[in-house]
Amino acid sequence: MRLDFWNNSAVSDNSTPLRAAITAEREGRGAADAVQAYSDDTYERLAAVLGIGMGGTVGGVTVNERNALGFASVWACVLAISQDLAALPCQIYQNLPTGGKAQVSGHPASRVLNLQASPLQNAMPFRMVMHATVLLHGNAYALIKYGPKYTIKAVFYKHPTQTEVLISDGRLYYRFAGDSAIYQDYEVLHLRGLCLDQNGIMGLSVLSLHRENIGTGLAAQRTSARFYDNGAKVSGTLETDNLLKPETIARLKEQFASQYGGADNAGKVITLEQGLKFKSIGLPPADAQFLDTRKFTAREVASMFRVPAHKMGDLERSTNNNIEQQGIDYVQNCLTPWAVSTEQEYQLKLLRTTEVDTHYFKHNFNGLLRGDAAARATYYGKMTDIGAYSINEVRALEDMNGIGDPGNVRFVQVNRQTLENAMLAKPDTTIKPAPGTPPNE
Repeated sequence: MRLDFWNNSAVSDNSTPLRAAITAEREGRGAADAVQAYSDDTYERLAAVLGIGMGGTVGGVTVNERNALGFASVWACVLAISQDLAALPCQIYQNLPTGGKAQVSGHPASRVLNLQASPLQNAMPFRMVMHATVLLHGNAYALIKYGPKYTIKAVFYKHPTQTEVLISDGRLYYRFAGDSAIYQDYEVLHLRGLCLDQNGIMGLSVLSLHRENIGTGLAAQRTSARFYDNGAKVSGTLETDNLLKPETIARLKEQFASQYGGADNAGKVITLEQGLKFKSIGLPPADAQFLDTRKFTAREVASMFRVPAHKMGDLERSTNNNIEQQGIDYVQNCLTPWAVSTEQEYQLKLLRTTEVDTHYFKHNFNGLLRGDAAARATYYGKMTDIGAYSINEVRALEDMNGIGDPGNVRFVQVNRQTLENAMLAKPDTTIKPAPGTPPNE
């Protein structure tokens, strides 16, 4: 495909309906720029060609997608969010004319999102890679394939580096590497992060914005690995007042490195000869603050993704009292915003036009929000006492089958009544006989 048509507003082309429409608009606007191209991988491709990685290096470490995932904190955050969201059931509901909602079963989009996304991927790997990609790159794409009557047949993941976004006359169009076709906005799922470009279209890349933080963590991780590779001490000197021959110096150096170098030899007692003294010129990790640097960087990464520390395996500040609340905060402030954004994209792209206003997608967070058994029992007891839940609804929340029609009955306590009824109730003025008094005949 010739790119000069998209890059040069003076070029005319009527070979396809889209190009013909754009050409007509350009001519009507005096050959003004009618198409604007977005590609969030332009700099990444250039950096790859130059061999410098995305945006150069930090501390001598290249920061790109694969290297960033090699940093344990980034891996833990991305894996936690993408796995947790992908594991949640994403069901379709319909608003009822009489109020309330009903779950829709048998919808093609439900099968795509909960069973098999395409012949290449099952639903969970597809949803995982979409969320992981948008977390790192700010944008994630999937091409929608339709069956008869525009029924959703499959969705195919597309990497951002292989995707270009075009805007023309207020509409988005997409093209992918190795594919000459131009796809309209309703044919492509486009998940976005925070958008701050001039049109609010492209999500910002975490790898680009936080390159320094991630690079610092990678550099500290590499330094720590080299430290232990060199043994319990980074380096040191063997000193003596005697004059040693060159061959003696070489032998001592080789012997010392083989016997005391490396992590496996750390802590061994050093045996010296000929009046040699070992003088360390390195510092332990605690003194060099390697551990503190890595902890601080890990917490910064967690804050970038809004993930609590315990989700990364850091339990230093977690207790039995606050870890459950941290989990609820994680669902509300981290997962829920991503879920809402994803649900809106699904609703607009995976439902038929006639369904968009009456149907919607919803992730089920009940499993993540459940407390321990005692807390759930207390909660269910209170909800059934006020008639909010029936027995069958409680059993459904616990993934148990109902008990039939008797389980649909709702109960309220006898002594609960409205304030109005309490004020209207007449006091009982009947004189009652004292206990043990025989009744009057």
